[in-house]
Amino acid sequence: MNKDLTCNQVSALINFYIEGKLNPRLREYVDNHIAKCPACKKKIEELQKILSAYKSTINAPQDTQSEPELHPEFIGNLSAYVDNELDSNDNIKIKKMTISNPTARKELETMYKFKKVIHSAYEKTKNDTKFDYSKNIMTKIQDGNEYTTTYFYKLIAIFILLLSAIICGFIYLYL
Repeated sequence: MNKDLTCNQVSALINFYIEGKLNPRLREYVDNHIAKCPACKKKIEELQKILSAYKSTINAPQDTQSEPELHPEFIGNLSAYVDNELDSNDNIKIKKMTISNPTARKELETMYKFKKVIHSAYEKTKNDTKFDYSKNIMTKIQDGNEYTTTYFYKLIAIFILLLSAIICGFIYLYL
């Protein structure tokens, strides 16, 4: 295996790296890449912060006196709120909840950070693709000349070959 990993390879291994599920040799390759690549290092650090914040909120004892509990509706609509997919009434409910509840505000901030990390990883992967197959196929279909012309000439050639074979066969039989 090549000891120098690409950013795409490291992105594919991030989850396993953070969870400690890589074999020692592969972990060493990722560590070497992170030492050389500040973008991947920053991405891993951000994901580790988000994960540790999430784990600390889950493991933290619940103090029901200081903060009201988050409604399941709020948690269910949070992702849709971040993506601007809610109607105005639900948007207002989410805004009221985040203003009045610090826990809700933390959840929303975490969701925005997570969305930002995912979006940046998606944009990087999208920009790294060197060849857009769907765009290439659509241009060929829209142009249409390449496929139709090629097939037309092939059909003509087959027709001429068949016709010449038939004529040669008749000549051979009758001569």
